[in-house]
Amino acid sequence: MALQVTGVLLLIVLAALLFKRKWHAKFPFFFTYVISSIFITLGRVSAAPDYSLYFKVFWATEAFYALFALMALYEAFHDVFILDYRDWPWFWMVFPGAVMILSVIFIGNALLHPATQAPPIIVLILAFATVVNCVKGCLFLMFLVLAWLLLGESWPTYPYGVVLGFAVSAGGSLLSYWLRSIFGTKFNSVAKYGPPVSYIVAVLIWIACCFLPPEPADRWNNFNDPEKALATVRQYMKALKRIAGKD
Repeated sequence: MALQVTGVLLLIVLAALLFKRKWHAKFPFFFTYVISSIFITLGRVSAAPDYSLYFKVFWATEAFYALFALMALYEAFHDVFILDYRDWPWFWMVFPGAVMILSVIFIGNALLHPATQAPPIIVLILAFATVVNCVKGCLFLMFLVLAWLLLGESWPTYPYGVVLGFAVSAGGSLLSYWLRSIFGTKFNSVAKYGPPVSYIVAVLIWIACCFLPPEPADRWNNFNDPEKALATVRQYMKALKRIAGKD
């Protein structure tokens, strides 16, 4: 309860910072996620004394958590790859296509091999949450590579911070539940406190990113100038060759 209340207070600070910096207009999906998280957590805290009610509130709101998180991730993806959306008409299919493929894999597996002790709706919500967590991890790795390739041009910016926070939250929860699953009840405390603590760390990352310097106005100039764009592509090719182990 104390960790949940702490998370709500930090989310309120985050919402105030986003509004103050007018980033709520630039990142409306992420701002919606933050505001909804405040009310969802307050609703769960209010329902906590009644186990049956808490169970229903938790699983009803978990679906909204996953949906709003997915929308915020899409927003970050769109901001980072905005030139690709402009130059490649088919690029809009990349993000929803990846989500669709992951959904077929995880939700299809959940339907074919349902958990015997869980209602079907909870199985579907868990499967969808797994899809969102996969998107969080994949986007984090993608942005990490992109930041290395574009060192000094696109890092750090707020969309990277958004994805980093989501990745920390998902990774902390995954590690906590994995330890409990592998090593048994002696890791009950880790499974109980790991997810909320990792989420608090994620919110702190989002708050810290609010104090990043503003993005330069000429952030994308190198991509609009043909000569500079060619030089940038050559840098990409050199970096990719180093990854492949070629001179």
